[in-house]
Order: sequence, then C-alpha cells, then structure tokens
Amino acid sequence: MKRELGVIIPAIADRYGVRGGRLVVAVAGVVLLTLPLWATAYVVNMFTTIGLYSVLALGLVLLTGLAGQVSLCQAMFYGVGAYTSALLAVRLGIPPALALVSGAAAAGLVAAPLGRAILRLRGIIVAGVTLTVNLGFFYLVKSAAELTGGATGLYLIPRLDSPGGMSYSSFIFFVVWGLVILCLVLTSNLVKSRIGRALKSMNVLAGGSEDTAQVLGIDVMHFKVGVYIVAAVFAGAAGAVYAHRMTVIEPHTFGAQTSVLIAIMAIVGGVTNPWGAILGATLIVGITEVFREVAPVVLGGATGAYELVAYGVVLVLTLLFLPEGLFSLPTRLRKRHED
Repeated sequence: MKRELGVIIPAIADRYGVRGGRLVVAVAGVVLLTLPLWATAYVVNMFTTIGLYSVLALGLVLLTGLAGQVSLCQAMFYGVGAYTSALLAVRLGIPPALALVSGAAAAGLVAAPLGRAILRLRGIIVAGVTLTVNLGFFYLVKSAAELTGGATGLYLIPRLDSPGGMSYSSFIFFVVWGLVILCLVLTSNLVKSRIGRALKSMNVLAGGSEDTAQVLGIDVMHFKVGVYIVAAVFAGAAGAVYAHRMTVIEPHTFGAQTSVLIAIMAIVGGVTNPWGAILGATLIVGITEVFREVAPVVLGGATGAYELVAYGVVLVLTLLFLPEGLFSLPTRLRKRHED
C-alpha cells in the first residue's frame, strides 16, 4: 500500500501540476471563507488563532527564509502591537480601529532602531540576542503594573466595531483572515520583486553572501533593517487584533516561549515559502488543540509538558526528513517519482 501511494501521489501531481495546486488553493479558500456559516464557534475560534499565528510566521518567512536573518523576538512585536492598541483604546479612549493601526505602526517604530543595532551582528548570536530582548520586554511589561496591569493583565479592552447581524467571533475571523491574505500578497510580491532578489543575494542560509552583496552595490544594512521592520509590522498588526479580540491581555502571551513556537511553525511549514507559514501554523495549533481536548481525558492533569514534547518531536522529524518544511513534500515526492 505504501509503495502504491508513493507512485500514485506523484503521478497525480504530474498529471495536474500547477492547475491542481491552484484548484486545491481555491477550494480551500472557499471552505475557509464560508467557515463561520457552517462550523461551530469552537472551530471558528481555532481558525482565527491559526490566522493570527500565520501572520506572525509570515514575518519569519520574510526575515529568515528570504533575508537569512534569525530572530526569536516576534512575540515581542506581537506584544508591542497588542499593548499599544489596548492602552490607546483603554487609557486615551481612541477608537479601536485607529488604535489597531497605531499598534502595527508602533511595532515598526520599535523595530527600526532595534534592528539597526542587532542586525550588525551575524550568525547564531543574533538568535540569542533577540531572545534576550524578548525576555527583557516580558519583564518590562510585567513590572510596569500601573501602566500595563502587570502580571494580572490589562482588562476591559474595547472591541472593534462590528456590523450588525454577525457574531463578533465571525467578524474577527474575517478581520484576521483578511489580514492573512494582505500579508500573504505582500510577502509573495516582495519575494518576486527587486528587493526580494537583493535579499536573496545576501542570504547566507540560501548560499548567498553579505560581502558579495555589498560588492554588487547592495546596501545590506538598509535591506536587512527594512525587512525586519516589515516583519515587526506584521506581528504588531496581529497583536493589535488579538487585543481587541480577547479584550484582555497579559505578559505571558508575548513571552519568549511564544517566539520559539512561532519559529517552529515557520520551520515545520517551510520557512522559504509563504504558504508554509499557514501550513505550519495550522499543524501546530491543531496539535495544541488536540492535546488540550484529548490529553486531560486520556492522560489526566495539565497538558503543557506534553505539548512541548509534541512540538519538539514534530520539529526534529521535519528537520530530519523534510528540512525545507512540509510544503516541500509534493515536490519531493514528484522528484522521487522522476528518479
């Protein structure tokens, strides 16, 4: 049976090629966009969460997959967007929609000087520095209790204005996936643009070289900081939507563990492909939900430790057998069939 599938699947891929891929995407898009009409509230909320994580992972597709920069502080920018939007709405009474845009902009403003300082470094040390920055943000938010609510969180965040005749969860679902589509289009266009080609030329992870790029006249620091800002804006926008979705936020949501989880999503799905971000987010959120629903019944007790083990197993298996991520599986099967 296994051998037959190994022949059938690549044959189908050869038969339908790009058209088949587009058909799958179109069908998936229709199913997704009609989800609130037929799915339960639990499923709608789960896919809303998948959408938020997809936006966060798309930032890493740009930053790591395209530019070759390792970063473990996406959760910090997620938090900057969430807290900025929430504080503007709660403390100053600014309309939620305007606060949301301000949250995304604030993440970009924070990323500009931070990126210029951090991205002068090279190699794995950048991962350690960005992780430390994320930890610093966590403790800063936690200690500034009078402003942020500290460890107990910030409450009574106003909701976004939603149209009548639609539940708020359905409205947020469409907002989130509208944001996913916008970020996906921006990412795909950037990858194919002149800027994308410049970033690829200095991507050490893809065989490029920063030194060679500089010789060719490319302003390496300018492009690195630019893509760092774009990834931060993605995260800030997701954080702002999250704040107005939940109406309460607390520091642990934006801790270093979340940054690591986002990185796992991008790697597992395929950090070099924008669609891989969505696939990785879907898989990891799905694993989380399965453990939260099934593990207490089967294993008893808290599920956090089991979730971490599951993430680790998935990451190791992906790196061993699919180093380019799950999105590369059809291509690998087709090449194997051709060989």
